[in-house]
Amino acid sequence: MENTDTLPQPSKTEILRLAQTIDHIVDSVGDPSISLRRALILLDIDQHPGTTQMGIGDRLRLEKSVVSRNVDWLWGHGCVIRAEGRDDGREMALNTSTFTHKHLQLALRPFGNQHLSLKKTLEVFIGLFQKHMPSLRELKALLTVSAKGQATRSDVLNNLYDGPATTDQRALRTLVAEGLVESNDGQ
Repeated sequence: MENTDTLPQPSKTEILRLAQTIDHIVDSVGDPSISLRRALILLDIDQHPGTTQMGIGDRLRLEKSVVSRNVDWLWGHGCVIRAEGRDDGREMALNTSTFTHKHLQLALRPFGNQHLSLKKTLEVFIGLFQKHMPSLRELKALLTVSAKGQATRSDVLNNLYDGPATTDQRALRTLVAEGLVESNDGQ
């Protein structure tokens, strides 16, 4: 597989650092299949403790239903804590759980502990995909190919998370279908 990006290539060190960042985000939520959008929402909550869903929607320019669905998932997986709002009992103040916050702090280190820098980086990767909302797993696969320049399927799969083989294969097929990597084996 070859990387076919036309963006300026970051150094191998920068790519590996970003891959470690993705690992920390995966650790913070416990699931590599979450979308980059969900990761953005989580970072926004961590950046703005006590925020509301409306605040998230305004800052990230997302529809109310998208924010609600993603916050519900994050809450259900123990990443977010809800508390009654100070001004309006109907609004919930959102904070990241202690465990999630600690892992996000590790993820933010290469970005100077600046949430906005990491959020902008994730938005760039979202923009690379035309038909699909990428997951952390797909981003990790893309970073693996980018770090190696050329990689075999097994190189990429060995750097992914211990998920089902079909899920990992689907991530690779998505990268090929999106035109982000080339497959030399016709797939």
